[in-house]
Amino acid sequence: MTDTARATSAALDALEPTLLPDGPIIVASDTGPDSDAAFPVAAALASRAGAAVQALTVVEAVTAPMYGVDGMVVSLETAEEATSSRQSAAAAQLLRMAPRDANWPLHVVSGEPAREIAKLAHDANARLIVVGRGRHHGMDRILGGESVLRLLQITDAPVLAVEPTLTAAPRRVVIAMDFSMFSQYAAQVALTLAAPDAQVWMVHVGPPFDESVPFLKDRAVEYREWTSSSFGVSMRTLRREGMRMETVTLTGGATNELVRFITEQQADLVVTATHGYGFFRRMILGSVAANLLRNAPCSVLIVPASARTIAAARARTVPNTRTRTVRGDAIDAELAAFSTRNVGRRCTVEVDQADLGAQVLGHDLGFVGASYDRHASLVSLMFGTSTLKGLHLTHAIHGATEVDLSSNAGGEDQVLRIAHDGGQTLVTLT
Repeated sequence: MTDTARATSAALDALEPTLLPDGPIIVASDTGPDSDAAFPVAAALASRAGAAVQALTVVEAVTAPMYGVDGMVVSLETAEEATSSRQSAAAAQLLRMAPRDANWPLHVVSGEPAREIAKLAHDANARLIVVGRGRHHGMDRILGGESVLRLLQITDAPVLAVEPTLTAAPRRVVIAMDFSMFSQYAAQVALTLAAPDAQVWMVHVGPPFDESVPFLKDRAVEYREWTSSSFGVSMRTLRREGMRMETVTLTGGATNELVRFITEQQADLVVTATHGYGFFRRMILGSVAANLLRNAPCSVLIVPASARTIAAARARTVPNTRTRTVRGDAIDAELAAFSTRNVGRRCTVEVDQADLGAQVLGHDLGFVGASYDRHASLVSLMFGTSTLKGLHLTHAIHGATEVDLSSNAGGEDQVLRIAHDGGQTLVTLT
C-alpha cells in the first residue's frame, strides 16, 4: 500500500461518529403538478423510518406588479387573498396525494420559499426535505427559478428532489463517492432511505491517465490502489445486510460518467454531497451537485456538507441509548415498522424467565420479522433467510404485555424487548 493509500485509510478510519437527525420529513410544495411527486415518496420513507411528516407551502410576495392609473402600483391580489388561495390549494393537494390515514400538519407561510423551507427544517431538526423535481429552462435559472439549488445554498438538511417515477423507497441507488467525510455521510443518509433489499452502487469517478507516459502510468497505478483502499474502508462501515452493494470506479468527467452509469443501470436515485460553506458553497453548487440536479434521469438526493458537521456535533452531545415503550393496539404497527427497518440484520435472542433464569435461544440469527396478534396477545418472531422463501423459523411468545424499543444515538435499533407472562424476551441486534 502506498503512503497516500495508508493516509486515506487512516483518515477514514478516524472519522468521528455522526448522529442522523430524528426529526420529521418536510414535504415542500408550491401546489403545482411537479410537487405532487414528493408526497408518495415522503409517505413511503416515513413508514420505513417511523418518521413524522410535515407539509409546507410558501406564498411569495408578488414580484411582477401591474401598473394602473398614473403609474400607481396595483397589487394583483391582497396578501390575505393569496394566503387563503394557497391554503385551499395545499389542503386539496394534501387530501389528494397523502395517504388516507395521514395526519400531516400543513404550514402555510409567506416569504422567500428557500429561506422559509430551510427555517422550518432547522427548527424541526428535519431529517429530510422532499420536493418535486421541476425542470426549468435556462432563462429561469438565470432569474433564480431553480428553487432547489437556492434551497441547497442555505439549508443544513438533506434535500431529495423527486421524479414522478419514484413512488416508494428507492431500490436502485447510485452513490457518488469521493471518499471525503462528506460523501461518507451522504452515503449513510442514503442507506437509511433505500429499500431494505436495494441494489446500491458506490461509484467513484477518477481522472483519466495516459498510461503510455511512464510517469502517468505510475500515477494511475497509485490512484487505483488508493481508490481500492478507500472503498475497502468505506464499505466496512456502510455495508448493510440485505442490500446488494457494489463498488464501481469510472474515469472521465464526473457528471457525464455518473449520468451515463445511472442511465445504463436504470437507477431510480443518485446521491451526492456538497463540500463548501458560504461563498464557496454557492460556487460548488455550480458543479457536480447542480449538474446532477439538472441532468440526471432520476431522483436526486443532495446532502449539504453542513449536515455532516451538525451530525458529528449531535453525536457528541446526545445520550447513547433511547428506549420507548409500546402497549396495546400500537404494538402491531410498531413491530411491522421495526421489521421493515431491520430485516436481514443479525441478532441474538435471549429469554429471561423468573423461574428458569436466562436462556439464549440463538446467536447470529438473521432477523426476518415480528408480528403481533392482539386477540391472542401473541408476538411471533421470525429468523432465518426470508419469509418469501419460507426458509425461516418462528418463535412464539404468548401473553405479551408490552414492547420496548431501544435505539442508539444514531437512531439505529439495538434491542427489542417483549415483556410477557413470567419474564421477557430480548432480541439484541448487531
